[in-house]
Amino acid sequence: MTSVSRRLGLHAVLSGLVCLAVTTGCVSIPTESPVSQGRDLGVQDEPQLNSNLPPGPAPGATREEIAAGFLEAMLAYPRSESLARSFLTSDAAARWDPAETLVVYDDRDLKEDDGIVVFRSRRLGSLDERGSWTSSTPGTSEITVQIRTEQVDGEWRLAGPPAGTYIDADYFERYFDPFALHFFDPTGTILTPDPVYLLLGESTATTLVRDLLKGPSRQLRGVAYTVAPDDLAISSPVQVSSAGLAEVPLSASALTMSPDDRRLFAAQLMWTLRALPEVETIAITVDGQQVSIEGSGTQFSVDEFAGYDPAGFAAARQLLGLAPRRVVTVTQDGATRVVGSVAAAAKEARSVAADPSGALAAAVSRDGSDVFVGSVSTAGGGTSPWFRRGEDLLRPSWDIHQVLWLVDRTAGGARLYATTADRTRSVTAPGITAERVLSFAVARDGTRMAAVVEEDGRARLVIALIDRSAADPGDVTLSPATTVYGPEVTFSGDNNLAWLSPTSVAVLANEDGGDLQPFEVSIDGSRVVTFDGFLPIRPVSIASGPNIDIPLVVGSRRGELYVRDPESGWAPFGEGTRVSSPVYPG
Repeated sequence: MTSVSRRLGLHAVLSGLVCLAVTTGCVSIPTESPVSQGRDLGVQDEPQLNSNLPPGPAPGATREEIAAGFLEAMLAYPRSESLARSFLTSDAAARWDPAETLVVYDDRDLKEDDGIVVFRSRRLGSLDERGSWTSSTPGTSEITVQIRTEQVDGEWRLAGPPAGTYIDADYFERYFDPFALHFFDPTGTILTPDPVYLLLGESTATTLVRDLLKGPSRQLRGVAYTVAPDDLAISSPVQVSSAGLAEVPLSASALTMSPDDRRLFAAQLMWTLRALPEVETIAITVDGQQVSIEGSGTQFSVDEFAGYDPAGFAAARQLLGLAPRRVVTVTQDGATRVVGSVAAAAKEARSVAADPSGALAAAVSRDGSDVFVGSVSTAGGGTSPWFRRGEDLLRPSWDIHQVLWLVDRTAGGARLYATTADRTRSVTAPGITAERVLSFAVARDGTRMAAVVEEDGRARLVIALIDRSAADPGDVTLSPATTVYGPEVTFSGDNNLAWLSPTSVAVLANEDGGDLQPFEVSIDGSRVVTFDGFLPIRPVSIASGPNIDIPLVVGSRRGELYVRDPESGWAPFGEGTRVSSPVYPG
């Protein structure tokens, strides 16, 4: 099993700056989301779960000290609601609901003003009851709470505490980790992740299962579904043995599911729990008895349902690109000409994109008007025109359903198309359609479109959800795009966006006119990451794939390629090959 948990750090938020590697200078922290220095892909960070137990109210404490003690009590690990309530009056303790919201903040300031304690801080974001992250905007980032106090038996206590739970960035970094619940797209053939943050500890596996049974979060509801029946529930905590067996005790309705649905739910369960490094195999139990899963028996490993991988075809790791008058595949040793039928169309191409299987490729004509599709490795058969008479087509993007996505930058703004071998559909995504689009890419699972959209000279990263017909995967609709990352850095250039994982994208961006640098941005906007190590070129292109073992590649204007190496940082790739528009399948 490959299990990765990227704990990327929020310490930079507290200082307000994060430095890129060596000679690249510093990048200021956006107010919407924390930025941190990047980690090498595929490196597992084991969480440091040191306990923290702040003291209770001290005799004779001032109003301000009691308010500070309450905020510190919310930073206890393991969590202790009783400790936090000890700083409140009895009425306030009864009313206070720590689960109402969870706010992540920094820059705390407490001052007493005419008997009222004023709590000020900067909101970084919040988690809902499911652990789904919402970044703060400039209009919601400032926190000012007036806290009333009363005397109880001669001691000050809080009568009007802040609603919900407040934790600082250090606590969030230390004790929370990103996970993903997994649900099926409308076709039922591939899973899509639903990102959440959970407090780490012995109950993490139980919480993941309980949240999975609730179905998709409101952000994903309507474009993904669960096969679990509404009355299916977890009956007791998940137990993980020393041998790595996670026993998931469910209610009796698990026995009423059809064999097919039970197997599909096992796939959802496996992909959700495989993020826990201690889990190697899984068993579903009812009343203490293990339930058989068709084709897998009573226990299934965390590698059992690879066919539903949100990253698509795990084998499609081949880097492609354009060399003079040809499409090439690139390895560490150099470039090899593609022999398939797409080679003919690629002689005058401006960009190329291979489908997730790596079997087909789409080539955009040099003038950006036409798209031709042909085979990558099989000669013969010719190419087919899938789209004609565009104005300025960006590099296409494929999804797992063999749908080729196109963005045409017309004089009236971007137009979107979902094309297949027999049909082209015009689609609309408010916030992308009719806008100036610099880059876009569709996730391989076909559930999300990411795009860099420019307005008034500044660009932002947006995400639109994709819904599709189960019977006809090419029949799609898109939700209005939501901003993931704002204009704190400058996105520039074309085709500088790629999916780095099923829950994050890689983009090239800069700040204050500096050199472009690769960033990783989570699709919920919760994490923005820079990559350390000296990059000896000025990148103008980027390629990445949503599998952990697919390396990030950047290219220069001269066609030099550099690959992200977990051991040595950035290393030359392709043995002197000059390649433009590097791209992985998908």
